[in-house]
Amino acid sequence: MKAKDKLISGLLGVGAIKLLSIPVGLLSSVILARTLGPDSFGQYAFIMALIPILSLPVNGGVQQLVTREVATLRNDQDWSRYKGLLHSAHIWVLGLSALLVGACYFIFSSSVISLKSDKWHLLPIAILIVPLLGFMSVRAGLIKGLGRPVLSEIPQQLIVPILTFVLILVFWQLNILNASNAIWANIYSALFGFVVASLVLRFVNPSEIKQVLPSYKLVSWFKSLLPFTALAAINLVNVQVGIIVVGMLSSNEQVAALRIAERGSQLVLLSLTIVNMVVAPYFVDAYKKGDRNILREIAQKTARFAFLISLPVALVFVFAGEPLIGLIFGQEYRSSSYTLLLILSLAQLVNVFFGSVGYLLVMTGHEKDSLFGQVLALTLNILISLVLVPFWGATGAAIAVFVSIFVWNAVLLMLVIKRLGIRCSVF
Repeated sequence: MKAKDKLISGLLGVGAIKLLSIPVGLLSSVILARTLGPDSFGQYAFIMALIPILSLPVNGGVQQLVTREVATLRNDQDWSRYKGLLHSAHIWVLGLSALLVGACYFIFSSSVISLKSDKWHLLPIAILIVPLLGFMSVRAGLIKGLGRPVLSEIPQQLIVPILTFVLILVFWQLNILNASNAIWANIYSALFGFVVASLVLRFVNPSEIKQVLPSYKLVSWFKSLLPFTALAAINLVNVQVGIIVVGMLSSNEQVAALRIAERGSQLVLLSLTIVNMVVAPYFVDAYKKGDRNILREIAQKTARFAFLISLPVALVFVFAGEPLIGLIFGQEYRSSSYTLLLILSLAQLVNVFFGSVGYLLVMTGHEKDSLFGQVLALTLNILISLVLVPFWGATGAAIAVFVSIFVWNAVLLMLVIKRLGIRCSVF
């Protein structure tokens, strides 16, 4: 199969997985929002927004690093180095997970943070998800780097949300659904997803690694991991900073409203998310071959594909978002979430318009350039949020997201043009 055909096949496969997972995740949020109410749902959303941030040292840049390195090692048939990378990534996740979980329980047992606080009392349960996320990220990176992007996404993007929904539905039917049990549902599903990811990796692992001894480039990998982790941290904090700041400075109800709007706006971003899940190895391959025309063609065509899908979704939210929120999540969220949904949907449409700027820079060895643009965007996001949230609540956080996304993409596009001599946006 030609590279172009593989790319299209990967896009369709990962797209199908995401399209299946989106309604499942949405249904879980609907049940939680309606059953828990704005206050408890806000507590749950706040803690679940903290977990990816707390787990950044464990898995923040591991998946992207592993994908890039494995794609290169596969092309070079360097299975000894591949085996060393596999071992090193697992040891990294295991060691840092143990430190993070241990630190969390030590802090809570020392009463540094009151377990009775509504803001924090669910954290000792949710922290158990961290090592599972780390190991799934390693497996996803390995499988994707081996040229199997669809298989790499099945455990975390399909199986985990489906099982989470099933467990939430069971707890709801048994009348025992609360914020704590909702987090346990996430833990159980992540554990099962880890098992499935392990089986998939065993299936796709090259047989050659059984005959070779591992070799390591620990210093090189660690140096590369730092900018990858920084990029992941900035990107994630950029997404979650609104929830965190609103959770700290405003009410649980405002957190719930923002979470619902953020969930909706992710539908606008869905097409670009699918593209980024698939396109990374193709960027690496075209860049290694020095073929800038193919690199530009892949980047622009995938950006246009993503934008053509996202635009109708954004228009639906602009003109019919308010009644949709009331119908799906409940009338108590209708007025509080619509303005937020409008702002965030337009922000994500801008994001899609610029294309895979961040991934293109990272996969071509320009992590520091991507880091610069994202640091600038994150700084703006935090500053604007801190200024506006005390006065405008979640609306201030949504405005901060819009500004930061625009600045981030504009800066990265200029860096792509400067470093690679190509455009990757829709036009």
